Amino acid sequence: MSTIFDVFAMALLLSSLAIFVVRYMREEPPIMPYLLIALACGIGNWVGEAVDEFAGIVVLIIAAFLFLSCLIYPHVHRQRPDFYEVE
Repeated sequence: MSTIFDVFAMALLLSSLAIFVVRYMREEPPIMPYLLIALACGIGNWVGEAVDEFAGIVVLIIAAFLFLSCLIYPHVHRQRPDFYEVE
């Protein structure tokens, strides 16, 4: 049986995976935000079906906002100084 949590989590997971693959072909994107999205999709799906529906929706909405931040600002996570580079 397919619930709203299954549909929302899978749609978010597939769209973030597609964006990651496209960016991986062009450049080297940071992996951590996409891993957090995948983890939040799994946790949100499980919490929504097993524990509490409201908490599952909240976790999936947080994952959606993280996906939007990766979509709108793709290079924010890479703008840290490189401390290992000697001048």
